[in-house]
This record gives sequence, C-alpha cells and structure tokens, in this order.
Amino acid sequence: MADEQDAPTEADLLFTKDQWDAAMPDLTRSMTTYLAQYRTPVFKELGDHGKGWGSGSFIEVDGAKYILTNEHVATIRHSGTFLGFQLANQDKLFRVQGNHVEQGWPWDLALLPVSDTAWTTVHHASKVIQIDQIALAHTPTPTEVFALAGFAGDNTGFHFATLLSKATVSLSREVELPKIEQWDSRFHFGLDYLPDLATSVVSNEGLPKPPGLSGSAVWNTGFVEAKAKGIKWTPELAQVAGVAWGWSSKDGIIVATRAEHIRSFLLGATAELSAAGVAQDVVQT
Repeated sequence: MADEQDAPTEADLLFTKDQWDAAMPDLTRSMTTYLAQYRTPVFKELGDHGKGWGSGSFIEVDGAKYILTNEHVATIRHSGTFLGFQLANQDKLFRVQGNHVEQGWPWDLALLPVSDTAWTTVHHASKVIQIDQIALAHTPTPTEVFALAGFAGDNTGFHFATLLSKATVSLSREVELPKIEQWDSRFHFGLDYLPDLATSVVSNEGLPKPPGLSGSAVWNTGFVEAKAKGIKWTPELAQVAGVAWGWSSKDGIIVATRAEHIRSFLLGATAELSAAGVAQDVVQT
C-alpha cells in the first residue's frame, strides 16, 4: 500500500514515470515483508479485553530488548493501565512490566522493556533493530521513498478474546512541514499521508486513518539512493529514519522525530534502564 506517488521529475534523470510506476509494487511488497519482523502492536488492557493503543518496533540496546514507541503511548502506564505487545506469527500476548524510559516533546519517544523470558518462551518471527540500522542523521537523497509500518486503531481489536491486528505499510515521500508551533524541522520531518488520495499498489484496500500509528518506525528505503549510486537495491539497505508521532488531517502529513534524536534518546535512556529489573507475564493465549 502506498501514498500517491508521482514519478521523480525528468530533471532527476533517475526514473521515467513508467519505470517508477513499475517499481512501486515490488518495492512495497519487499518492504512489507522485511518490516514485518520488527514491528508490534501496542495495546492497553481493559479487564477481560483490550484495545489497540499504538505501534512500536523491537530494538536491542546494550544487549537488552525493548519496544521503541512514543512517549504519549507509554505514559498511560503512569495511571496504572497495563500495556501489552505481540510477537510476529504468534497469538500469545505479553504484558509490559518493569520500568520504562520516556521523553516528551520535541522527541516524544519511549522504550518499553521486553524480557528475555518473553522473547524465548514461544517460537516467533520477530527480530530486533540494531543501532547500526538507525541512520546517523536524517539526510535522505532527494525524492527518496520512505516506508512507515504500524498498526492503525481501525485495524486492531479484540474479537472472542483474540487480538486481531493488521499492519499498515505506507510508502511516501518527505514533504515540507507546515509552520505549526509544535512541529520543528530541527527535530521533525513530514511524510505524505493522504488516505483519500492514496494509491494501492498491491491490494484493493486503502490507507486507514492514522490513530494507532503513533510510535511506528519510519524507514528510509534507500531505493532512490541505490539507483543514483548504480547499485542493486535490497530491503537490507533501508535504515530507520524516524518515529512517527503526529498527524495533521488538514495538511495530510504524518510527523516523525528525526533519526539523530532517536540516537540521542537511546544514549541517555540505556543508563536509566540498566538498573531497572524487567519482568514479563503472559496475559492471554
């Protein structure tokens, strides 16, 4: 699934419109498959059921596993609400237990702990993002393609005590941030996200509304850069460019925190988490 993509201008001399249109379905399928191993829905427990609350990505920092998401997703734990997550290709759900680290605006980032017990108790297809998969800074090649992978609230819910979550992968380009006080180009960047105008390239389903996508990783696919360098593109060239946290329906833009600030956040967060005990309970099978 992709946001509406115009081919790069002829001045770019990299793709014709026909070449661009022909490449998008394969690029979308490749990124959808590749990112499935890293993402997770984040849900909140409501007694005998739950509700989709946000999105996150599994990440490894200093040998420990976490879920990278938004501060505004994680902070609900302060009120006593339990959060949970799901591993890829697994029905079993796990409750987040132990201390987490969060940082509010302008970063809006958080790390939720994932225990080794939870990670090894069941067979699953999840993998963790390594630090070197995060870009050193947000400096994309002009007209580069970005992939956002997360779980919209409209596609996540509990039915007969089973969590049904359908991921969304949206491909789009960076757009200029409108001049709004809470958006700052030193910390943030914007992506096209226009559900009414999106072009579906691998299915007949349109883009869902963004609520629930908070905390989704945004990946720089490296597709245009590979073409410019004359090398064969593979999904492994993609790097984390940001973490999505906001949306403007008026402007049709999703806003993400830039990669360099993710790295800064992780550097400070690990020291705080290193002294915290992490436990994990299965909450539903």
